[in-house]
Amino acid sequence: MKKNFEQLREFAEELFQNGFSAADVYTHILMEFYGTPYIYGGQSPDGSDCSGSVCSAMSLATRKNIRVTADTLFKDFFTEDIKIFNKESFLYAAFFLDENGKAVHVSGWSLGMFMNVSRREPEQRGNWRTEAELRRLYPHLLMLKRGMKI
Repeated sequence: MKKNFEQLREFAEELFQNGFSAADVYTHILMEFYGTPYIYGGQSPDGSDCSGSVCSAMSLATRKNIRVTADTLFKDFFTEDIKIFNKESFLYAAFFLDENGKAVHVSGWSLGMFMNVSRREPEQRGNWRTEAELRRLYPHLLMLKRGMKI
């Protein structure tokens, strides 16, 4: 497991040099957040919040430095409503909206599961979750799946 953002950046560049696509890099970076401690405002395997994990994976996959909230990701980046995650030309995430329509949580999608970095996780560490598990963790929020065209 990579420990900090610079190690993630080096790993992403190795993946690109070996012919991996941006979608593949996003997937591999999200995988590095398994077991990451939840730290509000964090964005590396040292500690991260929900948007930090998705922003890190997205930033490294697109080679653009982006660090925003779940709501900004929802409104400005992941704008395509998606029923089924299956296109290689997209990055994917699940957003959880409150009663006012504000995205208050995000989980990045990778290989059929969602990387969920959250205080709601046991021991407050990043964990892989199915869609059904996420819906049980956040029953009071509306879940929408979205993609970002790359």
